[in-house]
Amino acid sequence: MKTVWVRHGQSEYNAQDIATGWHDPELTELGCQQALKIAEKLSKKYLEIAEIYSSDLRRSHNTAKIIVDNTPWYHDIKVTPAIRERDYGDWSGKNKDQLREELGNDSFLAIRRGWSANPNNGESLKDTAGRVAGFLKELEENTLPHIIVCHGNTIRAASVVLGYKTANNISNWQINIGDIIKWDY
Repeated sequence: MKTVWVRHGQSEYNAQDIATGWHDPELTELGCQQALKIAEKLSKKYLEIAEIYSSDLRRSHNTAKIIVDNTPWYHDIKVTPAIRERDYGDWSGKNKDQLREELGNDSFLAIRRGWSANPNNGESLKDTAGRVAGFLKELEENTLPHIIVCHGNTIRAASVVLGYKTANNISNWQINIGDIIKWDY
C-alpha cells in the first residue's frame, strides 16, 4: 500500500509558535500559498490517487481542499478525526517558549517530542499512534497512493506504526509545515 503524508500549511497558531493540539485555528495567507505549492508538487508526481483523507481540523481540511481544487483529481475529501493532531490538553493555546521556561528544557522535550509522556489532560505520541494504527487498518488495498493531509505529530506517530521510526528515535524527527512524505508498506 502506498501512502503520501502531507503536513498542513501554516496556521495562525504556527505563526505565533503556539501549541495547537485540538484547537482549530485557520490557515494563514502563507499557509494557503504553501498548500498551493503542495498541490503543484503532488500533481506533477501523481496523476491518479486512490483517495484523499484529511483530519477534521480546519488547517488540515482547508489544506486538503486547496490541494483538490488545484490538482486533476476528482475526489471527495474523506474527513476523519482518527488522524487529528495529538491532543495537547492543557498545553493547547499556550506559547511553546513559555511552556519550555515553566517546565525546563528536559521536561518540555520529553513531553513534546518523546513517545510516552503527555501534557496534563492530553495525549502522548503513543496514544496518537493508537488512533493512527486504527485508521491505517481501514485503508483499502490499492496500487494508487492514498494522500493523507494531517499534522506533524500524526505523521510522527504513523512513522512508528509503519516501522520507519522507533519509539526510541522519534524524538529527533521534525516534520515541517508543508512536508510531503511517501511510505510504502
